[in-house]
Amino acid sequence: MSLVNAKRFLAIIAVAIIAVVFIFPIYFTVVTSLSGKAYISQGSLIPDFYLGNWRDLFTLERWVRAIRNSLIIAAGCVGLGLILCIPAAYVFARIKFGGDRHFFFWLLTNRMAPPVALSIPYLIMFKSIGIWDTHYGAVLAYMVFNIPIGIWLLASFIITIPKEIDYAAFLDGYSLWMYFRKILLPALKPGISVTAFFIWMYSWNEMFMASVITSANAKTLTAELLTTVGRLGWGIEYGVAAAGAIITLVPGLVLLYWARRVLIKGFTFGRL
Repeated sequence: MSLVNAKRFLAIIAVAIIAVVFIFPIYFTVVTSLSGKAYISQGSLIPDFYLGNWRDLFTLERWVRAIRNSLIIAAGCVGLGLILCIPAAYVFARIKFGGDRHFFFWLLTNRMAPPVALSIPYLIMFKSIGIWDTHYGAVLAYMVFNIPIGIWLLASFIITIPKEIDYAAFLDGYSLWMYFRKILLPALKPGISVTAFFIWMYSWNEMFMASVITSANAKTLTAELLTTVGRLGWGIEYGVAAAGAIITLVPGLVLLYWARRVLIKGFTFGRL
């Protein structure tokens, strides 16, 4: 076997391993969501195309409420995150002030903290002020993790915009709001798309903190999945849980496809 053929063979083996490791779990989840209890208990790799799991997912109140809560919370995080992160990122990228580097590093350390370290304090504080198990409380809790990554990403994009554009705009009589609306925000579209994508994915997929700071009214889809698979001894609804797991994949794939060109441009020109 020649060296070229050996490399090709190893490449095929590597691709096959990657496919098994990453694609097979998704395939098995799809199969489980389309299988009845008998097929699921047998561990069948071919479904019997039972649609009752999907019907339950979109008709049972707790699943419908969980999907709705996840959409509301993720959208709220994206909206509030961008409103807060864009001006903050501009300040860090354009204005020098005492302790700016230390403050920026402190923000990033908040993102590095594991959710379990903050879940109990949030639980106590949110219950005391009456926002536990609410959409507002979940959005507020997620901001601790979304704001640092949002500021870091957007500041990286703003740095790539020449300062001379700022000077020219202000010399032409632009107010700060006009500058943001007509110059900065259009130039930041790739960065905003990348930031919104990361904020949405974290807020949509977060599971542990959601299971602590929500209970029924604002419980997200991921928290409902955790509750469902944790019902040992009462019978786990594997089929409905698998259908819910597929739903958790859909928004990320849709956003990735819809904004793929802008995301690729953002990853290319942003200093990530």
